[in-house]
Amino acid sequence: MATFAYLRGSTADQTTEQQLKQILDAGYSVESDRVYVEQGVSGKVPAMQREQFKRLHDRLSMQDTLIVAKLDRLGRDTLDVISTIENLTSLGISVGVLGLGVLDQSPQSRLTLTMLAAISQFERELISERTKAKLAQLKSEGVKLGRPVKFDDVALRARADDLFSQGLSWRKVAAELGVALSTLQRLMKQHSTMRVGTES
Repeated sequence: MATFAYLRGSTADQTTEQQLKQILDAGYSVESDRVYVEQGVSGKVPAMQREQFKRLHDRLSMQDTLIVAKLDRLGRDTLDVISTIENLTSLGISVGVLGLGVLDQSPQSRLTLTMLAAISQFERELISERTKAKLAQLKSEGVKLGRPVKFDDVALRARADDLFSQGLSWRKVAAELGVALSTLQRLMKQHSTMRVGTES
């Protein structure tokens, strides 16, 4: 019945010390060799494709508890987060999220995961609507798109717009989306949506 902590920073210079402090301040006791840190890895990368999380997963056993400071430390893709939690709880491992509680195989936990799945579906539909609206706007402005615009590109720009509106810098937006800075700038510039942003 051991307790483990998983910390993740999206960029190489993003500290994870605060995450551990929050976990310890919440009353959890975690031995140093049971703390797994994923540094410079985007939350868009599936959990089981991350080196440290895979090592942690291999070490966890029934009745253990995995603690994260926030749900998005497990990942930014809601469906992948749900799948990860369901996988862990099916093995008898509890997942503790500060501010959300402990998720296990109880009816309450299943309800929470169902709500998360519904939110994920809503987010996907919202992105789809924004994509259609963006294409309609470009068409009404007489913009010739040339090659067919890939949905992934448009969805990335829609998500990038949201992040820019929150005041994030170019580098932080690129990190959140899991793309290179140059790729993000190229996508935004191609459709005349370049914004003024910092490089920090």
